[in-house]
Amino acid sequence: MNDINEPKLLEMKLRPIWDEIERAREECRSFLERLGSTDETSDALCMITSEILENAIKYGYFTNENQEFTFKIEAGKDGVLVQAWSPLPSAGIVENLRRLDSIVQWIRSFQSPFQAYLERLKLVAGQPLENNESGLGLIRIAYEGEAILDFYVNEDNILYVSALQPKLYREQVVAE
Repeated sequence: MNDINEPKLLEMKLRPIWDEIERAREECRSFLERLGSTDETSDALCMITSEILENAIKYGYFTNENQEFTFKIEAGKDGVLVQAWSPLPSAGIVENLRRLDSIVQWIRSFQSPFQAYLERLKLVAGQPLENNESGLGLIRIAYEGEAILDFYVNEDNILYVSALQPKLYREQVVAE
């Protein structure tokens, strides 16, 4: 059981470069170790972290590599929430948001994330080899990570993407 003084929040500012994802994964793993997480739980949440951050970079609009975006992991009595906020361009965001929304809605249209995962694997298997987008990242969050995906855009054109893993940690986190 965790000490009540143990931190339950990891917050980072990241730059929109792929190397930052690995840095965040390492911080995620250390954070989860401090909370007494099992290896299996840490693996699942670090995968969720990677996929959320890849999407924050992919869908975000960054004017340079030094521009930062926010990433958080919060562990609480309702589970673990992995979140990222990234800026969007003032024009042309509709196409990316439609794609993101269609993926999330497509996942939700299946009876289980496993069914969505299998269906996406079939679609990927039929794609040409030069197509390097599998579209599996968000589906992995739902299926492998057993998490609930969400996103919205606020009035300042900031994209918020989150994944709530409601099962992990409930027994491990001290109720607030």
